[in-house]
Order: sequence, then structure tokens, then C-alpha cells
Amino acid sequence: MKKYLSILLLGIVLNACDDGDIILTSFDFGDANLEFCGGQGDYVFYKINSQSFESIALQLGTTDILFFESDTLEFAVNGTSNIVAYRTFNESVGSDYFCDNIPPTTPQVVTSFLGTDGTATLFITALLDDNDGIPFENSNDPLKEGFGDFDNDGLPNFYDDDDDGDNVPTIAEIGDDPNNPMNTDGEDNVDYLDEDDDNDGVLTRYEVGSNIDLNPLDNILDPNVGPNYLNPAVTIEFIVDEFRVHTYNINSDVRVRIDNLVLISESEQITQESLELGSISSILNENISITPAFPD
Repeated sequence: MKKYLSILLLGIVLNACDDGDIILTSFDFGDANLEFCGGQGDYVFYKINSQSFESIALQLGTTDILFFESDTLEFAVNGTSNIVAYRTFNESVGSDYFCDNIPPTTPQVVTSFLGTDGTATLFITALLDDNDGIPFENSNDPLKEGFGDFDNDGLPNFYDDDDDGDNVPTIAEIGDDPNNPMNTDGEDNVDYLDEDDDNDGVLTRYEVGSNIDLNPLDNILDPNVGPNYLNPAVTIEFIVDEFRVHTYNINSDVRVRIDNLVLISESEQITQESLELGSISSILNENISITPAFPD
């Protein structure tokens, strides 16, 4: 399809250009990296062929927040809110042409085609991770680091940084060996899945200094033993049915494809049955902080 399209474009330009104009010879962006800028209401994906001074760009006008979850999203190319623009220039073009609020005055556009029809599809893969040191398992078992939700806080274990909801982060409860996690009381579950780590009858979450204290780690009556929640001899209790802030990471990749694309200039039309724009790894990589609602 690319070879056919190149021949078509070459014929258009040879018949339309005066001497001195740049002759379009490709429409091949196979070796160019897909790049991205913008945000809600103005997502822009673009590729630049620096050797032939040409570019193709996809601008999406959706106000949805993208990349935060795995999904396959389709957008109708219409030339207004969702735009595909193919251009050639009189010299090399840089990313500022697509990403600055005010585009530069150079280079000059030689040929311009605008997409009036087609479908742009984003294939988004979002990986969520609590970075708690426990490897993910593809399981709904609440006792595994998978899709189960041990503490019913609405966050699956695999991106819940406090799996048992005791306000002590999982990473602080596993010890030095994730394959052999700590089990302070030697009974039932390991500490990161045990709501009463020292088995003294007081929930770990309640072994704090006051009813507004959310951190059991910093309440220590006997430094030789450690925090009160690990000391069965200490049973001071404050009812705290509230979760601390949780943090997890989102790392998303995206692949962009355009199908049944129709590009037009003033008097010419180009069609492309399927155009793979390419992929971007880690288009989103950030930490999210959230305070889960306490279950009824």
C-alpha cells in the first residue's frame, strides 16, 4: 500500500508543481519514532521524516483523560475535532511545530493534506503496581498479590500498597525476604495479610497513639521489642477506622493505528486502508495517591 501511495503522490506533484518546488517522493515513516505532546482536548501524535521533510500528525480533541487504564479507543477522523494532517515542507521540521502554542513561522508548508474520514484507534496498555516487593500473580485469591481485595478497600492487592488495611505499608511488613515474609505471631497469615500482627486481640490499625493517629509504625513503648503493634504485651487501643493515603504507579504504553483514512488537498485525494503510526512506551509514568474509602 505504501508503494502505491508513493507513486500516486509523486504523480500528483509532478503534474502540479512548478520548477523549484520540492517533489514529494515518499509517505514512508517506518523508521521515524512516533512522538506525543498535548493533553485533554488537544492530544497530538506525530511522526517526522527528516530526510524528505514530511510529517503526519493526529490531533484528538477529546476531553477524556487518556492512558490511565488499559483500553481500545476509537475516534472518528472528521477534519474538525479529530484531525489527521499530512504535510511536506521546504526544510526539516522540528517537534516545536506540533507542540508549541504558537507554531514557528518556518519551515514553510509545501504540500498539505487534511484527513476528512477514517478511524483512529488507540491501543492502551496500562500497568499498575504498588511496588511493595510482592510479585504479581494472575489470581482472584485475596491471599495472593493479584486481583483479589483482601481489605475490601476497592484497590486490588496488586496495586494496594497496604494489602491488609492495617495502615502499615506492605513493604514495611514483608521483611528482608519477600519469598519468606514476616509472620510475627507465627499464626494464621503473614504480617502483610494479618490485621492483628502480634495476636494480642487489638487490631494493628488500632495500636496507635490517639484516635486521629493513622501510623502504627511510630508508636513504640518498648524500643527493645519495636512498635506496639508487634508487641503482644502492649494492648493500648484507639479505634481508627480510616485508611492512610495509598500510592501506586501507572506505566502506560500506546499503539496508534488509522484505518480507512481519506486525505484531501484542494483538488487531490489520498486514501490509506491501514496506517500504523507506531507505539510509545511509558507515555504515562507517574505515581497516583489516593485515600480509599473505609468499607461499611
